[in-house]
Amino acid sequence: MRVVAAVVVVVLALAVPAAAQIYQWTDTEGVTRYTNDRESIPPEYRERAREIDSPQARPEEPGRVEVPATDPSVIPITGAGPIRTSVSINGVGLTLVLDTGADRTVISPAAFARTGLDTGSSRVVSIIGVTGSATAREVTVPLLDVAGARVGPLTVIVHDVGLADIDGLLGRDVLDRFTLTVDSARGRATLVPR
Repeated sequence: MRVVAAVVVVVLALAVPAAAQIYQWTDTEGVTRYTNDRESIPPEYRERAREIDSPQARPEEPGRVEVPATDPSVIPITGAGPIRTSVSINGVGLTLVLDTGADRTVISPAAFARTGLDTGSSRVVSIIGVTGSATAREVTVPLLDVAGARVGPLTVIVHDVGLADIDGLLGRDVLDRFTLTVDSARGRATLVPR
């Protein structure tokens, strides 16, 4: 599985123009493959190859990132599970999982209720994930504190992520504002503002 993920990352990183089309196909061994050159797909798979949207750079969102003049923010890593970090919204501590695959930050309804912020002016949105689609609420929070950095205002998705003891996911809308370095050997992840 690691080899497939590495191949995907390398192929996507090598995609030349940002608007180039990406093609996906699965070979007879069940390995999913990607390319931006349709002619490089073996002929026996070319007809079944499917076009997928190419990854796009995230547009710059309004808002600010404030970081005290200190060393990079350090998040301790414990165990082999997902990387958890403490965040604060409206002064209330929450536990989120760093999710580089999540486009947006997601907070469970129960955790969001603990912040005391109102969802009354939120709008209903459709979300699509690996498990299907659902409706959720989109709410703007004035400030999110993560590992010593304050990001905001930030529009988050209020939806149950279905993980025990986790209040949500810290998505790319926050993580793209930082350089994230994961050092498993030392048991830490660092966030450095860009």
